[in-house]
Amino acid sequence: MGLRSRAWVAPVRAPARLSRSARMLRDSRSSGRRCGNNNNKTCIILCCLVTLLCQVMIVARGHGDHGSTGPVCMRNIGVKLQASYLPGIITVDGDADDWSVVDGHSFMLLQAITDDAAHPYPEGDHSMQIKVAHDGKDVFFLIQVPGAYVYKSDSEKDMAAVALIFGVGDDATYHNMGGCPELTMTCNSSTCSGHEVDLMHFYLNKAIPGRLYGSNLFDNINGTGRDSFGNLDDAYCWNPHCRYVDGADPYGTPGNGMNDWSGSWSHSTIDTEYGLVLPDSPYGKVDESGTYTFEFARPLRTNDQLQQDVQFTIGATHRMAAAFWYPLNNEAWESSQHYSASCDWLTLEILPGIGTGLNRSKVGNATVSAFSLLLSLAALSVSVAVGWWVRQTSRVASFNPIVNSL
Repeated sequence: MGLRSRAWVAPVRAPARLSRSARMLRDSRSSGRRCGNNNNKTCIILCCLVTLLCQVMIVARGHGDHGSTGPVCMRNIGVKLQASYLPGIITVDGDADDWSVVDGHSFMLLQAITDDAAHPYPEGDHSMQIKVAHDGKDVFFLIQVPGAYVYKSDSEKDMAAVALIFGVGDDATYHNMGGCPELTMTCNSSTCSGHEVDLMHFYLNKAIPGRLYGSNLFDNINGTGRDSFGNLDDAYCWNPHCRYVDGADPYGTPGNGMNDWSGSWSHSTIDTEYGLVLPDSPYGKVDESGTYTFEFARPLRTNDQLQQDVQFTIGATHRMAAAFWYPLNNEAWESSQHYSASCDWLTLEILPGIGTGLNRSKVGNATVSAFSLLLSLAALSVSVAVGWWVRQTSRVASFNPIVNSL
């Protein structure tokens, strides 16, 4: 019961194959030895420059360890996404209108696996906008990506797809989706302990715009994080080869997992106001420019006992990343159409209620208390003044005894 074979990053490299930067470093060292034998100072200087270039490439490599994205890849370092406390604001329906009060960040989409500078993400300003909020119980995500509307439901690769990943284990790396060095037949909760990554993946080919997908009774009863109706799967992984829906292990045995995510999607060319059904497909104007909108929700805490879900904590920070797949020229997307919002973990902070709706109530109570105190002091002052005035103006009445004339 492994997850569908859609790698988030490039496969772990075989030991016999060296990366481009490693090959350059090896060649530079061998050239250095030859230069040393020839006492050629110019050659030695050249080799040193090549070595330095290799080190820069290693630092700025793409998250699939294939190729590099150069300085662009470093632009998102230090960026922090903040989930504000906004109860009663967000409805997960594929409509972004209720997110207008939430601040977000825009990220340039980078090719995650195959580095093809000649074919960057082709639509709009090449950016992905991410916003996050929470209501004290659930955390909400909004992802918007510019792109012409593509509809071809034959397979998962014929339409756009989106994913969110979160670091769970202490040793979980962004590169290679957790970074466990084990192969498919040897990765498990023991050999890859500490490399756990939480993964949510949404394929659009079975999902009707504006409808809710993800958690459902049928799949949860079976103890897995699969979504058999809309392909919004709740999964986990240790590396690109070892990815499974929640509750399933490397041997295909179902367990005690469940799908904790809910999500919806739409496109700016689609009208979802009155509700759509399957016969309404393709739902919108195919090939017309616009914006994809994805909304997701998940409880801050889940009942996961298998180290497969990230547990969000108010006031804490968490590691996250986002990716997008997009088909070009009416053909299924390939590795070069796998785009990422960053080349390392982004920081997500779950903000407490201070500074939002929660503290306005406290400020209101404090204002009422201060007003009540002032009113009490004023009443006391008036009472003292009235008593003093009565004392000063009062007169003792004269008493004349009644004489009995009889």
